[in-house]
Amino acid sequence: MSDANNTTLPLTPETVNAIVNALGALVFATVRQLPADKQAAFASDLARLAQNEERQGNTATETILLDMHRAAMAAAS
Repeated sequence: MSDANNTTLPLTPETVNAIVNALGALVFATVRQLPADKQAAFASDLARLAQNEERQGNTATETILLDMHRAAMAAAS
């Protein structure tokens, strides 16, 4: 495989932030395509998933899910 086809990024704080930002953008775009009643349900599901991660002590996953919840809420408003 040539270097031109290699899309692997090094795992750094900057690339992790980029991944989270890209996921937020994906959630935002997805929620905007949903009917209004489904938008709220999508955001609620993300909040519920974050709560589950909090209960299990997975704070990193909880934090990312909360970021996704905020993106869903922004798209729904």
